[in-house]
Amino acid sequence: MSIQHVISTMERLTELHQQLFDSGEEKKQAIIKNDIEKLTQIMTQENRLLKQVAEVEKERVDAAYAFLHEKGIRSQLNLTVTELLRLVFNVEERFQLQDSQNRLLNVIHALKRQNEVNQQLIHHALEFIDFSLNVFVGAEDDLIYQNPAHQSSNLKKNNFFDTRA
Repeated sequence: MSIQHVISTMERLTELHQQLFDSGEEKKQAIIKNDIEKLTQIMTQENRLLKQVAEVEKERVDAAYAFLHEKGIRSQLNLTVTELLRLVFNVEERFQLQDSQNRLLNVIHALKRQNEVNQQLIHHALEFIDFSLNVFVGAEDDLIYQNPAHQSSNLKKNNFFDTRA
């Protein structure tokens, strides 16, 4: 088995990560629009993609081991693609492997940045919800311990809802 199988698995990994990136863009729009149903669908799709990524990554590792055995190296070390590049002597195959590595890394870095943006959007949305709840309900000014006998009279004063209705 040649290095071509490693290259093809890396190409599939790049495609899967690109699909994750695309779904991240959809997720960003769903977060902005507060579309919870769409967000749930996207997260389900992302879970499926992540399972596929794990399967293809395992296939890539197996292909790398097969390449090592083909070269006469009987090691079970978990070599990185950069370390594999040192063992590829065909210039064209080395270029293809390095090119697929660079494309995969570029997509992964873009995905990482996108996930950070989405995480910040979610954090801001949660802060807004917390702020809105505090405005609606009112924040408790006295956060100091009070005698429970005195607390019940204070709670009746701050109650916005008429329980008799």
